[in-house]
Amino acid sequence: MTLALIAAFAVGALLGAAHFGSLWWSVVLMRHGRTILGAAAQALRFAGLALALALIARQGAAPLLAAALGVLAARAFLMRRYRRIA
Repeated sequence: MTLALIAAFAVGALLGAAHFGSLWWSVVLMRHGRTILGAAAQALRFAGLALALALIARQGAAPLLAAALGVLAARAFLMRRYRRIA
C-alpha cells in the first residue's frame, strides 16, 4: 500500500511538472500573439491532467490524494522557480 502511494505521488509530481511547465509555454504563446495556439495548449493541459487524475481515481481515494499532493508539490516548486525568473 505504501509503495502504491509513493508511486502515485511521483506520478502526480510528474503530471504537475508537465502541467505547470506547459503553462509557461502557453503564456509565452499568447504573449507573442499566437492566441489560438496558446488557448489550444491550455485546453490540452487541462484535459491531460483531468484524464490522468480520473484514471488514478479509479485506483481509489488514497492514490488520488497522493497524486494530487504530488501535483501541488510540483506547483510549489515550479512557481517558486518561475518567480525568480520573472
